[in-house]
Amino acid sequence: MGDIVSLINKPFRMNRLIISVSVICFLTACVTPKQQLKKSYSRLSKEERVLADSVILYALDHEALYTLADTLKPMSSVRFYQLPLAGNKTDDKINTFYQLQKVSNALSRADFEFVFNPYKYSDTIHKNMEMYVFRKSRLKNMITQQQAFYLPLGINPDALPATVLAITEYGNKYERWQSYGYLFGYPDHAVDFFVQAGKQQDTTTEFVERSFFAIPVQAGETGYFTYAIPKGAVPSQQDSTIYLNAQQTLHKYKELRSKVLIKKNRSPFKLWMKML
Repeated sequence: MGDIVSLINKPFRMNRLIISVSVICFLTACVTPKQQLKKSYSRLSKEERVLADSVILYALDHEALYTLADTLKPMSSVRFYQLPLAGNKTDDKINTFYQLQKVSNALSRADFEFVFNPYKYSDTIHKNMEMYVFRKSRLKNMITQQQAFYLPLGINPDALPATVLAITEYGNKYERWQSYGYLFGYPDHAVDFFVQAGKQQDTTTEFVERSFFAIPVQAGETGYFTYAIPKGAVPSQQDSTIYLNAQQTLHKYKELRSKVLIKKNRSPFKLWMKML
């Protein structure tokens, strides 16, 4: 008898479940990550969307491609900015800075977080700042893998990107180098070499010679997603894997870029959405 009642009630329970899910979807809009980004972007003013597009295109043409459209880099630099200090301020530059902050906030949706971070040191005229973009899921995985390094710094896998960046920028020199290396997606052997070479140079005052392993971007073959390895060293299997994966992403980007940006209403934001 219990089995019969169970069978009779099963369709009812399933329907109730479907209705519950539908209600939840209605209340939360059940938006996909791409829809979250599109909705937030659409709320920007026309002038702010133009600025957002310029930021996105510059990011995609450079190393941030591998954060925005791939998971090779937990974090990437987007662009360097200088904020005038007291006595050298101009309304235009300050207004642009405010707009950039609004744009970065608007684009910080789904798995992405854009962060403005001031450098520890400034010149006498400007406060130097960098805009970064994080792939939050990749950041969490990386910190989990490197927790022996990060936990003593007070960083856990659920730490906010801005917190990780602030602790990194204002940490001691060697910890700063090591953390930035991990954040930028460099393999362990490259991070270890760079830190040890720096320590050796500080001790002996002699520069440690090195070679560079470069992953191409739209803007150029070298000088962007690039890290140091021992002088004359043969690239490792891990280096080759990073390079080949990056090449696939870059090839896809170049194809889409040539199609999307030749249209009359060209939109770098739409180009980014097509890469996701």
